[in-house]
Amino acid sequence: MIQLSDYVMNFLAQKKVEHIFMVSGGGGMFLIDSLGRSKDIKYVCNHHEQASVMSAEGYQRVDGKLGVALVTTGPAATNAITGVVCAWNDSIPLLVLSGQANSNFLIGDTKLRQRGTHEVNIKKIVESVTKYAVTVTDENTIRYHLEKAYFLAHHGRPGPVWLDIPVNIQSKNIDVDSQVSFSPEAENILRKPLIDLENVKIIAELLKKSKRPIIIAGHGIKLGKAEKVFLDFIENYQIPIVTTKNAFDLVYHEHKMLAGRIGTYGQRSGNFAVQNSDLVLSIGARLPFTTVGYQTELFARDAKKIIVDIDPEQLKYSTIKADIKLEADCVEFVEKLDFVLNNSIIGNSEWLEKCAHWRKKYPAVIPEMEKEGDLVNSYYFFKILSNVLEKDDIVVTDQGASFYASTVAYEIKPGQKLFTNGGFSPMGYGLPAAIGACFANNNNRVISVNGDGGLELNIQELQTIVHYNLPIKLFVFNNQGYLSIKHTQNAYFDGFFVGCDASSGVSLPDFKKIATAYGMSSVQISNQTNLAEQISEAIKKPGPMIIEIMMDPMQPFMPRVTTEKKADGRLVSKPLEDMWPFLDREEFKKEMIIKPVEE
Repeated sequence: MIQLSDYVMNFLAQKKVEHIFMVSGGGGMFLIDSLGRSKDIKYVCNHHEQASVMSAEGYQRVDGKLGVALVTTGPAATNAITGVVCAWNDSIPLLVLSGQANSNFLIGDTKLRQRGTHEVNIKKIVESVTKYAVTVTDENTIRYHLEKAYFLAHHGRPGPVWLDIPVNIQSKNIDVDSQVSFSPEAENILRKPLIDLENVKIIAELLKKSKRPIIIAGHGIKLGKAEKVFLDFIENYQIPIVTTKNAFDLVYHEHKMLAGRIGTYGQRSGNFAVQNSDLVLSIGARLPFTTVGYQTELFARDAKKIIVDIDPEQLKYSTIKADIKLEADCVEFVEKLDFVLNNSIIGNSEWLEKCAHWRKKYPAVIPEMEKEGDLVNSYYFFKILSNVLEKDDIVVTDQGASFYASTVAYEIKPGQKLFTNGGFSPMGYGLPAAIGACFANNNNRVISVNGDGGLELNIQELQTIVHYNLPIKLFVFNNQGYLSIKHTQNAYFDGFFVGCDASSGVSLPDFKKIATAYGMSSVQISNQTNLAEQISEAIKKPGPMIIEIMMDPMQPFMPRVTTEKKADGRLVSKPLEDMWPFLDREEFKKEMIIKPVEE
């Protein structure tokens, strides 16, 4: 016999889980005690349950193993939800274990609001943002639920799962041999989708006929562990690619097949390549509006469009009208396509040269961003940061300026990781995700880049960094508020600000004093003179560090696809290739291969 809570920890240890992120609480007391006594799993204490789940999510992105968070019942469980939605939207395998009130006192299917102590029916709340959610009320089913949750977290399109375990169930003694196991086959769950080979053959023929093919490389390639077969494929067939925001670190900056990064806040070169192509093959990308633009009918409008994705629902409700939709695992698809193509010649050197021309002519960081002055430009900062960092460094960003600038200007080196939560994009993600990344990185250096506004949402996690003496170098963009909101209100409401800077209700602290209060070192960088040297000196110092970057409070985001409010109130966006700052119209027309959209 074994206590159920011990069985849970033993199960996770067998799955090679080495860290669990948690906030203590009475409703999870037996799970917490078993975790504390585990010889195989270490616990990490955060100061908010949202941060625990975000730490677990960041941990999984670096380590590749299941991210796990442990919280108690009631408000602790609801606090965790934002982190769970992050994992849901970005397809991250993650398990949340929550304590719950005594199973004999639960509201069940009644219309009661609450019965047990701190009770909330968390299962019903999180069902729409998890692949599996269950309240375990029978101790003899724990093996089944653990196995099913673990399987579904990784199966198909990955995602979060949630096991809610009442306190009196946690303490039960169970007979391991009498536990029922989970079998995917018994429940008619295919381990991988069966690929339609006829469609693969059609795709191969379209590639052979194409003169200007482009591949959109999505996060699914990384999730499916298809990086090697994919890179071998594009190098063998010489097909240029663009990357989406969750796949920027799939290929390094100097890779000859990289045409750029696509999106409304992407690179001009990447958008030119996609929009002027005659064949778009999207692999493992959900193609949100921030990737394809808000006028989806103008996306790659002269191209055949093929979407390959493991999620049938994503294919069914795709944002663009595709000529072919194929449900497939990334590895199997690329291998089968390679087999069918059999080293056929794809594309041509003229198209590759055109893509290279756009990258050279339209660099992410332009001269005006590099000027020395009293403030630091976020785009130039990321370019210099990428040059300073080592090949195995990990960079985690928050949202707003840190996200928009990094996705355009950071120049990935082989072996580096750069990520944020691209789907849900919550302010306050960067700091706790960096904590998880640091533990997954064997407590080696991690770079976290945050906005002054975003940092406030999980600022309590500075104590977690200090407590564990994590070598996280925390850059804080001081642009005096919410820069992206300031730009939005400036564009649509004639500069009438509400809730975005000190004059409109949002004031922010002195970060030097914050660092002192938490017992951290800090430094301020206020200009671009010898910026590489300033950054190098700051990140060399041992232990945690706050590095404040002083920025123009109205620094523009560029390039970007703009949206105009018409007289009748309609919002109309430009096509993806026509980014602000707008090119001279003659130059723009000269660069376009297909017919530009009429003004």
